[in-house]
Amino acid sequence: MLRHYESFYMKEKESMDDMFGRLQVLLNGLEALWHTFTKAQINLKILDNFPKVWEPKTTAIQEARNLKTLA
Repeated sequence: MLRHYESFYMKEKESMDDMFGRLQVLLNGLEALWHTFTKAQINLKILDNFPKVWEPKTTAIQEARNLKTLA
């Protein structure tokens, strides 16, 4: 299951809600196995999986914000 997390990506034409839902299911499964992630790790995983067209925005967020505090 950890391998699924590491290779997780946003599918082509997938909505952000759908991508987040898939990630949440994966994180819940890993948490059940006593493997947790920090908010910063989860936020970075989400930001890194947006389409390339979003790269300027995600880079700006990463540089301007503390990823530990993003909800």
